[in-house]
Amino acid sequence: MVLADRGADVREVLAGPPSDASLATSRSLFERSPVAVVVAAAGDATAPALGVAATAAVGLGVPLLTVDPQVPVPGPVIEELDRLGVGTIIAYGDPTADWAGLGADRELLTGPVSADGFSSGLGLRASEQTVPAAELVAAIDALDPARLTLVTVDGPPDPVSGSTPAPSTAPEGGAGLEGIATTDALPPITAPEGRTDALVLVTEASPAAAVATARAAQADVAILADGDPRSTPAGVAAVHAHADGPVYGIGADFGGAADFAAHVEVAATGVELPGGGQTVFPGRRMVALYGHPSGPYLGALGEQGIDATMDRVKQLAAQYQPFSDEPVIPALDLIATVASGEPGPDGDYSGETPVEVLLPWVDAAEKAGVYVVLDFQSGRTDFLSQVTRYEELLARPTVGLALDPEWRLAPGQRPLEQIGTVGAGEINASSRWLADLTRDRALPQKLFMVHQFRLDMISDRDTLDTSRSELAVTLHADGHGTPGEKLETWAVLQDAMPAGVWPSWKNFYDEDRPMLTPEQTYSLVAPRPWLVTYQ
Repeated sequence: MVLADRGADVREVLAGPPSDASLATSRSLFERSPVAVVVAAAGDATAPALGVAATAAVGLGVPLLTVDPQVPVPGPVIEELDRLGVGTIIAYGDPTADWAGLGADRELLTGPVSADGFSSGLGLRASEQTVPAAELVAAIDALDPARLTLVTVDGPPDPVSGSTPAPSTAPEGGAGLEGIATTDALPPITAPEGRTDALVLVTEASPAAAVATARAAQADVAILADGDPRSTPAGVAAVHAHADGPVYGIGADFGGAADFAAHVEVAATGVELPGGGQTVFPGRRMVALYGHPSGPYLGALGEQGIDATMDRVKQLAAQYQPFSDEPVIPALDLIATVASGEPGPDGDYSGETPVEVLLPWVDAAEKAGVYVVLDFQSGRTDFLSQVTRYEELLARPTVGLALDPEWRLAPGQRPLEQIGTVGAGEINASSRWLADLTRDRALPQKLFMVHQFRLDMISDRDTLDTSRSELAVTLHADGHGTPGEKLETWAVLQDAMPAGVWPSWKNFYDEDRPMLTPEQTYSLVAPRPWLVTYQ
């Protein structure tokens, strides 16, 4: 066998139907192999054959290809066998498949299905195990050629439906186990020196044959909870450890090539959000203090100094933890621009806090494991014009962005004389800028929050763009009043909520009558808010 030597910058998704994924994985990880295992598999009925075929491939260190038993062998399969220089096929699966087409000019041998058959036919010692179908990928990932375990699913395959090509379709010598009674039937198989430096990411839904080929190449395989390597500490750690090698994702869960490559580049940095991983939700919930460093009149954040604020918000988040399955992370909703009764030098009725005033808060929060959201009250100017002034802070890995339409004024309007409003197009311009910044700098996913307590605060809300995987978009219900009034507002806001939005909630220390406790906030507010802020 000769393993493929791919560039360190390779970031590819190997997807499609099982046959296509198995071909793509073979092409990516193998240059030559005199032997290949082929399984004719379609659906759960052939899962037993798939597990045994995977065991053979991993034990021998050769590719495993999948073919559809209902159609003639497609040209790409023949081309791959030719490219690899395969002279011998070990066959498993549906006996009615086009084995004659596969075996032309090659020796076709029926694969053994028992530990004794593995020993006598393949020269492989293997114990036996039976696993549920849902655990097939994990069982294949766990295969160790030095201590091989023959994997079957829900019992061993029978020779008719599970493993043996029918005599009428198999070439001479390939009709039964007697075709490979000894290892002499196989050409010499020399294990390649070393191992591939590729990392292969999979999920439980990944095509099992492709996973087996990755294990046969001795690639490091990491099973992820979903198709985003950023979403868990384990995924981030796996990619970070292979930052200088090729990385592949097997299966449709990993999405398009561009997004996958971008997610891998973020994971490769190893930089994680408070609580672990690089995606904001659903791996954590947040509890935040809202306000401005200038003092208490704008919220609880300004009621104490920096260090005391960090302690206070940590204690507040801890009060929510008993009622959450996810870790509850402390956060700051830090006002960056404040709506003002005076027009100011630029006439926008919004005061821009200097970056150097906010920087100590961001530094302290980062050190304390506290997430930060910069909050904007833009007055008469558009949000993006203000947001871009704070690029230095928004480029930090644990800093997100919040827009407050209540203070987005039309020409001639003044703060506190009316409730502001903004169009979804303006919000999307800011989210697009933030998403591009996040991707260009390979930053962890950012929280993007939009305040809303009346429907008319956001026009064309259904056109909000939630498609960018660099952002976790939340609509934040920040009205105050009695619990009944607030829950009624919440229900109105949740109706026809745009897809992909994570709902969030605000508690007011003084204006709520009474303020909900942490337990009530998580039990009465449905769906349970992912972010709770305190003002």
